[in-house]
Amino acid sequence: MDWKSAKFLLASTATVVVASQVAKKLCKYLFNFTKSSQPESVNEETCNDVVNIRNREINDVILFSDDVIRHTIKVPPNKDVTICESRELNCFKLIKYIKSARETLDVCMYLITSSEIAEQLIRLGQRHVLIRIVVDSDMAFTAPSQIKKLKEYSFIQVQTNKKSILMHHKFCIVDGPKAVKRRNILKAYAEKLNIHPQVTKHSAQQTKIRPSRGFVMSGSLNWSTQAMVSNHESVIVTSHPNIVNKFEKEFESLWVEDEPAYLSTL
Repeated sequence: MDWKSAKFLLASTATVVVASQVAKKLCKYLFNFTKSSQPESVNEETCNDVVNIRNREINDVILFSDDVIRHTIKVPPNKDVTICESRELNCFKLIKYIKSARETLDVCMYLITSSEIAEQLIRLGQRHVLIRIVVDSDMAFTAPSQIKKLKEYSFIQVQTNKKSILMHHKFCIVDGPKAVKRRNILKAYAEKLNIHPQVTKHSAQQTKIRPSRGFVMSGSLNWSTQAMVSNHESVIVTSHPNIVNKFEKEFESLWVEDEPAYLSTL
């Protein structure tokens, strides 16, 4: 074999080696891209995406614990509920549930000191979500309570418990049926009086939205930074109609506002 032939063979071999390496890397890249584009497992998706509230059928538990643990429990009728015990994740999850309110939010809380949650309530009110809050009278204006700040906004109604016994509840109702009915009556009455013509005009242009399914969050957790960061706490979230109905009745028993006559049928 002469030098010219050997040189050609060497160049051909090098070309084949380089091409094979390029092909190998290309295959690896395509494989990884396909893998990364695939949906994660159900448990991982449930923990990362946290809340799928599209159909609003909810049976969930939020546990504020020291350890990051993920496990699944069975909830009738044979439905899996993934519990994600990570403080950061659970704070995000709690706020996402609150943010999901579309029409009404009724809050019955011993104390509210979390500025993050207060900001979310203000944003909900700015989106025309009707918000009512009942807090214990002794804790309402004790620093670092957020009640004074929330009362500055006319679209957030706040009442301190006027009963002699301690108001130690810690629950909220998102889009409860009775509260939504009350909101619709108030809205219709305002439109009849033409109090907010610009809102009426805007509402008429909107497409019809499917009614939301209400749910309730209740447990040991106050809406405070201390509770979410340092304490062992639990919150049950459910859209079961009977449970939502009972919490709505309890809220109405504490909401002692003199309602207008046109709301007396509720």
